Amino acid sequence: MSDPGLSVLFLCTHNSARSILAEATLNHIGKGRFKAFSAGSSPRANQQPNPLALQVLREAGVATAGLRSKNWD
Repeated sequence: MSDPGLSVLFLCTHNSARSILAEATLNHIGKGRFKAFSAGSSPRANQQPNPLALQVLREAGVATAGLRSKNWD
């Protein structure tokens, strides 16, 4: 059985940029050693990740599929 890695949760207010960047970056550079997640204390209704944050990730070669703003509830 393979080790699922250490789970890490990044929190911020709206979960649209900073914690999304951290989640995607750790999942990318961790190469399976970590399972990163992100959430926010008060994401806005129907909020999507900041398009500039997603662009930065894509330009760095980091996968953005499945990234979304989530409430920590």
